[in-house]
Amino acid sequence: MASILGLSALFVCFPFFSSSPFRHSFTLSSCLQSRADIPSATTWDPPSSMTTGLDQVWARTLQENPNWSDDKNWIMDQLIANNGSINYCVRWNTAAHKSTASDRTKIEAGLQRSLKKWFDTLVGFDGFPLTTLAVKVVGYATKDKSMIEGDTSAIDVYTTVDADGVPECDPRCYRAAHLDGDLSGCPSGAAGRYDISLWLDESLEGQNAGYGYNWGEELAPDYVLDNLDTENIHILQHEMGHGFGLLDFYDWVPEGQTSFVMMAGSAMEVTEFDAWMLRDWWRRLKAVRRW
Repeated sequence: MASILGLSALFVCFPFFSSSPFRHSFTLSSCLQSRADIPSATTWDPPSSMTTGLDQVWARTLQENPNWSDDKNWIMDQLIANNGSINYCVRWNTAAHKSTASDRTKIEAGLQRSLKKWFDTLVGFDGFPLTTLAVKVVGYATKDKSMIEGDTSAIDVYTTVDADGVPECDPRCYRAAHLDGDLSGCPSGAAGRYDISLWLDESLEGQNAGYGYNWGEELAPDYVLDNLDTENIHILQHEMGHGFGLLDFYDWVPEGQTSFVMMAGSAMEVTEFDAWMLRDWWRRLKAVRRW
């Protein structure tokens, strides 16, 4: 409780949202404000107003994902394996927008800023060993190299596509496909490793919607590009939460809770309840993985 990750309280409103499997649509009430107060924590001691809700969330997690610990590619696994670094590859599946050098710099900064909102809630908590997060974009995949403008010497540019015709980063460089750590098949070697993808897909253009899991986040190109200078890219934060294993809350609400980023449309950034859900995942994964 020594420090606060935030400044002012979040106004509470009720969300409006819709979903299809793995897809999340967001409509925010105009009275929502940004900046949630998140007290730091060193041990498992959530506020009494959250304990029942957190118990309900974990029970629901076991119901929806009974093999939760078998997956070795949660963002938490990536962080621990890489000592706090996360490498991204961007799948640029849009003909309506070109990737400029300036936007690429801002995308990397936005990914760092957004993931750090989650990461900071873990620093100092229950043996979490990391204090520094480093997010780097190491590659872009596109159907046409001319869509990637400016200097590309610091990134790999891929022009291959997957079975659905979507630009694909090289699977030989994907950490989840090589959990043994052997990246000898990656043309760029270990430097070309990517852990996760940001997928900007033209099918989502004009929509406040997205998909997410531990493979990465799929979002509308215009939403991301229009929000590169926004402190809280809240849909990105929400989809990142799924990469840590956190649930959606479309058909139920944990007792006593009304506003948190994983309940789509109810908050504009990671809140204290989100933080405690993530801390719960950390302590349980820590025990299973023997970290």
